[in-house]
Amino acid sequence: PEGTILRPQMGGKWLVIFCDEVNLPAPDKYGTQHVISLLRQCIEHGGFWRPSDLTWVKLERIQFIAACNPPTDAGRTVLSPRFLRHMPLLYVDFPGKESLRQIYGTFCRALLKLVPALRSNAQPLTDAMVDYYTLCKEHYNRDMQAHYIYSPRELSRWMRAMYEGVRSKDSMTPEVLVQLTVHEGLRLFQDRLVNEDERAWADTTINQIMRRYFPSVDHERCLARPLLFCNWLTRDYVQVEQDALRQFVKARLKVFYEEELNVALVVFNQVLDHVLRIDRVLRQPLGHVLLIGASGAGKTVLSRFVAWHNGYSVFQIKAHRGYGQMEFENDLRKVMKRSGCKGETVCFIFDESNVLSSGFLELMNALLASGEVPGLFDGEEWPALMQQCKEAAQRDGFMLDTEDELYKRFIQQVQANLHIVFTMNPASSDYSKRTATSPALFNRCVIDWVGDWSNDALEQVAQEF
Repeated sequence: PEGTILRPQMGGKWLVIFCDEVNLPAPDKYGTQHVISLLRQCIEHGGFWRPSDLTWVKLERIQFIAACNPPTDAGRTVLSPRFLRHMPLLYVDFPGKESLRQIYGTFCRALLKLVPALRSNAQPLTDAMVDYYTLCKEHYNRDMQAHYIYSPRELSRWMRAMYEGVRSKDSMTPEVLVQLTVHEGLRLFQDRLVNEDERAWADTTINQIMRRYFPSVDHERCLARPLLFCNWLTRDYVQVEQDALRQFVKARLKVFYEEELNVALVVFNQVLDHVLRIDRVLRQPLGHVLLIGASGAGKTVLSRFVAWHNGYSVFQIKAHRGYGQMEFENDLRKVMKRSGCKGETVCFIFDESNVLSSGFLELMNALLASGEVPGLFDGEEWPALMQQCKEAAQRDGFMLDTEDELYKRFIQQVQANLHIVFTMNPASSDYSKRTATSPALFNRCVIDWVGDWSNDALEQVAQEF
């Protein structure tokens, strides 16, 4: 007898296990990474000892593929040569400038097919976006701030935001295209910046790039600040005047005070900016936002107001003395079922004070990275989830038979309907550690540096009262 054998049920098929962020686990005091040791045992000996009954489990037709960031990145560790000797290494870098032009040029040409009059602007639009991304990536780095992380994801988010702004319009002038491009670019690249001189550099640089690639438009009008886009005053996503927006927000806040939260807010300029930034992200698919600012700066209140305005349900965990990993997993199951089975749009506001153990962030990292949490619905939870998924699919007119199809649709619904708002305080001692141990927080979320209120903001508050 061969003992216990673990292999795919379908004959002739192989199971490929993908291990992401494989160099993230920290070594213990003896220099051992437990997960890596287990992988080594599986590869070298073709199996592992099951801890529950000390039975040898043999693996058949199972392969491992691993991925990781370079060990020079924050929070990463050097992998053991004893582990690396079992596999070939492939180094995959970000695409170069010409490759980015080719990739996003395809997207820009497809985007401007929606507005035939602007098709000739596809190439200058591509060049402007790639140039701005390249300059920002060269100018800002992690040595300046831990969250200054720029990757081609920013360009993909930029394209998605441009599509949201273009798709609802029958016609558009080159001036409006430039305004939309500048606005969306600044939201992604400028909003995370900490210092005023850094934000000024981002403003100046994008203005120069737009003047170079769009020489025929009215630059004085196109590049004037403040540049505010939203769909609050009209059905379309268009530029709005600051004073008109302020009056609208004041009127909505009066209703918000009565229905939700009796907290008086002064609608000064920075409030308008951050409200629209949060709204812009929450309206997008896979839209998650990371708000970094001082305690008491209003991050949670503004997030709740935006969610309420858009008709989203707000979910916050209620931590108490006995609240632990099991209770947090139960809360995650509830919020995922609400968004994945009931089709409810949920804004999950998660403050760093809720991180009672490192396990909380590990689960949130997994949720951000893939829209699911491995092992969350194991055991008795699985049949109940499948039943709810089947009822939801039938209600929406889908005939899905297999559990794989039902679960795939469940994850798609979670990704579409669940929006996570993280709030963090940069003065916290754990802040720099979070950037190292929770990469998905910073590369899957759009970052908005709330900071502390400026002197101008404080003057506006004082005048109001």
